[in-house]
Amino acid sequence: MRSPYLTFALVSVPLFFTAMQFHMVTVAIPQIIVELDAPLRWIGWVVTIYTLSSAVSMPVAGKLADEWGGRRVFSIALVLFALSSLASALAPNVYLLILARLVQGLVGGTLNATAFGLIGEAFPHNRARAIGMISSVLPIGTLLGPNIGGVIVEHLGWRWTFGLNFPAGLIIALLGVVFLPRAATRPAGNIDFLGAGLLAAAISSFIYAFTELSKQNASPSPAVLVACLVLAALAGAAFFRRERRITNPIIDMELLLRREFIATNALNFLYGVTLLGLFAFIPLYLQTAYGMSPSQSGFLLTPRALAMSATSVLAAMMLPRTGYRAPIAMGLTVMGIGAIILSRSLHEPVLLGLQFSDFFYTASVMTLIGLSYGMVGPALNNAAIELAPDRIASISGLRGTFRSLGGAVGTAVIVLVTTRAASMEQGLEMAFLGLGIVSVATVVLVLGIADPSALRACRAAEERAAASSVGKR
Repeated sequence: MRSPYLTFALVSVPLFFTAMQFHMVTVAIPQIIVELDAPLRWIGWVVTIYTLSSAVSMPVAGKLADEWGGRRVFSIALVLFALSSLASALAPNVYLLILARLVQGLVGGTLNATAFGLIGEAFPHNRARAIGMISSVLPIGTLLGPNIGGVIVEHLGWRWTFGLNFPAGLIIALLGVVFLPRAATRPAGNIDFLGAGLLAAAISSFIYAFTELSKQNASPSPAVLVACLVLAALAGAAFFRRERRITNPIIDMELLLRREFIATNALNFLYGVTLLGLFAFIPLYLQTAYGMSPSQSGFLLTPRALAMSATSVLAAMMLPRTGYRAPIAMGLTVMGIGAIILSRSLHEPVLLGLQFSDFFYTASVMTLIGLSYGMVGPALNNAAIELAPDRIASISGLRGTFRSLGGAVGTAVIVLVTTRAASMEQGLEMAFLGLGIVSVATVVLVLGIADPSALRACRAAEERAAASSVGKR
């Protein structure tokens, strides 16, 4: 009998590495630009392609794990994650780096999708607590990733932020084959690879149009722009048509099109635009506008992570009292204010007669943004679940997909604004200002969030009516 705690350890370590990887890359962006002589419009794809491919792979990976077994899928994904990390570390140009990141994102999403199933099977009697514990691994990676990444970039170079994943991934994959429990496979139905491909084609084509618009040394090609938009429209239409007809869609169309889910889906998308877009470029901005080193810019993301973690716990505990609307509205507003303050590029500001250093000032802004993230997260995560508590897995997958797609679009827009500006610093400031405005404007959608107490009362009334009907019969 294999120990469930060994399973927990073997699953949590790869999740920790994938969480760190995103933030290590953001700290490394300035050095990647210089060493690979890569324009920002292609560097944006280093971030975007990972987010996009991860979003597409997650719903497919869960069904693959049902059909092949979680241990096999998890171990194969680990080997591919190690190999794609090595390919990223050795990439001679930005185009091969993007290709390696594509594979890394696909298997990163697979690792995240299969990890929770493995933990749930290992702890059948304490499933909720075990899943809660494994969920805490991701914030730890978010906390340590920028710091470790900054030190690695400054002392070893950006390639080592990828290279260290190679030996670790292979070792854990080998241990997983030996020690992870062999779960019984279940029929997963037809896996919609075509649907996943159509979704990826639609989003990638749309985002590539932004890349074409971001050209600096030549005018964008109208033919390429039209082709990208037409392909995006055709692939998107084909995707929706297919998903509404097949029995095992990768996205539950009922949850996508039902009126009461529209507000939460839109909020998750715009939340991803603001949150992931902002976090991806803050280290580049700190190094460009304030002349900070990679380790300093990485360390400055620590207050954000600490504030996010502490506020998330408090906000989750207060949800029965606050409901969902108030923390989401407050968090989005605070996030918008933080982004707008950051866009002002204040240096050694004076407040109440006291002069603050750039380091203390930017750390304070990062803390403000972290507080906002912590306020929004728990309420937004639960808002849609309250509408259909019997479909938690589908709702969670849809939520993650919308946030990831929002992050991909947000990154593309930031790159476009930055490359069209007079300087990178001014472009990032304009982008942060725009994100701040979008975040504040998004508060309007909170009105579409259902009040949990009203939902529970309505559900109770329906149950009483059903019981009464049965009694009369």
